[in-house]
Amino acid sequence: MKRLALLLGILAIVLFTACGEQAEEGTPTPVEDTDEVAMVEVTITNGLEMWDIYFILIDPSDATWGEDQLGTDILAPGESFTIEIEEGTWDMMVTDEDGDTYTLWQVEIGAEGYEWNVTLDDLDSGWEEDEFIEPKIVETGEGSTYISIINDLGGWDIYWVYVDPAGAPWGDDRMGSELLYQDDELIVWVDPGTYDIQVEDEDGDTYTLWEVEVDAGGFEWIVTLDDLDSFSDTEVYEGVSLDTGDGIAPVTIVNALGGWDIYYVYVDPSDGPWGEDRLGSEILTESGSITVWVDPGTYDMKVEDVDGDTYTLWGIEVEENGYAWAVILDDMD
Repeated sequence: MKRLALLLGILAIVLFTACGEQAEEGTPTPVEDTDEVAMVEVTITNGLEMWDIYFILIDPSDATWGEDQLGTDILAPGESFTIEIEEGTWDMMVTDEDGDTYTLWQVEIGAEGYEWNVTLDDLDSGWEEDEFIEPKIVETGEGSTYISIINDLGGWDIYWVYVDPAGAPWGDDRMGSELLYQDDELIVWVDPGTYDIQVEDEDGDTYTLWEVEVDAGGFEWIVTLDDLDSFSDTEVYEGVSLDTGDGIAPVTIVNALGGWDIYYVYVDPSDGPWGEDRLGSEILTESGSITVWVDPGTYDMKVEDVDGDTYTLWGIEVEENGYAWAVILDDMD
């Protein structure tokens, strides 16, 4: 009887163990959730008219601002940027080239995504008005009178300003590390005299005034888009650019006649007759230039256009730094 009980006990243990192992082997393995999170598109369009967008931040509303999404790219007016994000509540901020910001807070973005056309109406408030609106005044130079230059280009910043005696080569930029934004003013102190004045905007476009008489009362130039040169320095020297002569002082003559070609150029000492045409078989088309190398001295200069009209300068003192003449219709004899 004890033997039977012992056998039954052993059998029960074996059966229990086997059932336990079978149950363990048959336990289903949890299935991981492999469903991907749905992504939606957010499109930001630069509707700022003239200002580029340099930075775009898009981050969950419950998080701090993260990395700039544009990277090294710049979003020009009219261009768009698209990014895929998860549905949820997001904050968005863009920063333009002037450092102004435009922010949307707690935007609910659903399955349809989101589009934001950034305009000037979205400009963040809360900044000190005079930080952005109050024009600055920059002063430079020495002298008893002044030349005032005011940026009224409607969105294009002025990067370089040159003020030099008429006929002399352009000297150093008067702006230094400064920029002239809209309505900003640069005051250049000079002695009374005749000056050439040129400014260059952020796009490399130039605006030039030649032979400006500056007396004790000073001179003010409000630079507008109407003052844009018909050619830029780059265009001048990408066109016909000729060299002739064997002196040490350069006399550079540029065709700024606005459509009339120059056929003949004369540069000769004032105490002598007209010499040979310096152009030879060449023609100076619009924005073309010729540099005549001469020895320092007093010279007469004359050009003749396609119609036979002449333009003459008499008794020009040419020093070692040379002389520049942009021939315009007002110079016609």
